[in-house]
Amino acid sequence: MYKEFGRNYSKEKTSKSNRNLWGIILAGGEGNRLKDFVTKLYGYHRPKQYCKIVHSKSLIKRTRERALSIIPNERLLTIINRQHLEYAEEEIGDHPAENIVIQPKNKETCAGLLLPLLNVYNRDPSSIVAVLPSDHFIHPEEHFMKYVEEAGEFVNRNPNAIVMLGIVPDRIESGYGWIERGDPVHQSTTKNFYKVLKFWEKPSPQTTEVLFASGCYLNTFVLIGRSEEFINYIRLYAPEIYNPFQKIRLNQNKQIEPLILEEIYNEIPAINFSTFVLEKITQHLHVLEVPDVYWSDWGEEQRILRDNERFGLGKIEMQTSRKNTQQAITRSGKFAHASKEILYTVK
Repeated sequence: MYKEFGRNYSKEKTSKSNRNLWGIILAGGEGNRLKDFVTKLYGYHRPKQYCKIVHSKSLIKRTRERALSIIPNERLLTIINRQHLEYAEEEIGDHPAENIVIQPKNKETCAGLLLPLLNVYNRDPSSIVAVLPSDHFIHPEEHFMKYVEEAGEFVNRNPNAIVMLGIVPDRIESGYGWIERGDPVHQSTTKNFYKVLKFWEKPSPQTTEVLFASGCYLNTFVLIGRSEEFINYIRLYAPEIYNPFQKIRLNQNKQIEPLILEEIYNEIPAINFSTFVLEKITQHLHVLEVPDVYWSDWGEEQRILRDNERFGLGKIEMQTSRKNTQQAITRSGKFAHASKEILYTVK
């Protein structure tokens, strides 16, 4: 019934188009909303993106494999928290160490985006970046990535645009962000781009019913745009995040950059990228309508159980013990120095 869930996307060929398309996987969350469920599953709490909830692959591993269907391995970065190193080593240990961006702590999505964006821009100033959360359930996965690829092509043609992927909902769902669309920008038989009128961040149940009836979209927080545009918008609308990062650029002693990054994260506030940046630049935003893909943010136990029943994903079982995980980490420790290596490239 759900045949594509087990597909190995890492073996897919990357697209010949979008040669400057990069990916940033966001994996800095703590997963506190799902803490009770994860504790039942593992016997202890670990962030949901590192959990094997169904089948044998964690959410972050599935996200990475989806991304590899259109983005080459060398252009796919993942941002993680330092305290999650052991989980990252276990779940994505095949990821190139130089593409693991380690932040000292979680300071929300604005800092979590800026750090890898600076890295990507330094390596490729012409880069287009697809921002991919690591804790979502998507079906069919390959079809969803076709929309990411199409959004990248749109940005190639419209360099100042930032595109969001908006899911056409098949249900009234509270607890999600919503996108209200404006005038059409480009329409075809398969791809429809619109201006963005407004964001609705977790509206009330009554407002959600109105948004659903009005043809609004579920906000996936999958964003596609030029790295330079993302950075400039953070500079303009979140200077309290952007300015402290200049300490890295101005530093001449590369050996102390990890200490500088620690200072930066102790200094900056926790700022949400949607609230502080995206809501202020709606005139520059476009939404690509995604009408034929099922998408869910697995932040609540009831959503997981509902989707598991709907798609026949398999039995949810207790996972391996923490002791086994720690033994696996001790054998490798590949990412132990990744933060130092990655920071040296930031200008």
